[in-house]
Amino acid sequence: MFNYHLQYKTSLLHLKPVVLYNWLILLIYPLVMRNETILEKSYQRSVLLNTAPQKAFEALTNEISKWWGDTYLSAQKVGDTFKVSWGEPYYQFEVTQLKPNEKIVWDCIDCNQIHEGLEGIEKEWVGTKLFWTIEDMANGQTRVSLLHEGLVPSFICYDVCHSGWDHFIKDSLKNYLEGN
Repeated sequence: MFNYHLQYKTSLLHLKPVVLYNWLILLIYPLVMRNETILEKSYQRSVLLNTAPQKAFEALTNEISKWWGDTYLSAQKVGDTFKVSWGEPYYQFEVTQLKPNEKIVWDCIDCNQIHEGLEGIEKEWVGTKLFWTIEDMANGQTRVSLLHEGLVPSFICYDVCHSGWDHFIKDSLKNYLEGN
């Protein structure tokens, strides 16, 4: 008598490597393509500051205009929307997470990004998220980190935005909080 289970028993281990590879590609590819940030690294920067976590938190919620751009409205609680602008160019955010002196998350809900020589960037930041973390280093210093999730190398504005964030975090925010 013919044993169906023994004759046709197949597992992934019995497949040839090429067939196994193709199966894996078919399973993984849709998952990877759904989220561009899996394929590309989003912008990140950290800076060590000679300040207290409370002062860093205040700079990222109530004093944004003192180190970044003109600010309209506030970023004091979850649900707040605020706008940072330099005249015609602007970014509008909604505060989606807030843990005092530790974490702030802004979702970019609108923008009018303008950089000379770059076409098609006006709304590139819409849908990106800014994750700010504040760490007390217990030696009188505080580490402030930004992960701008979605600001990836394939963005037309990536190089200018990368340079801009580096300036605003490593120079402007640092100088403001350290009194320089």
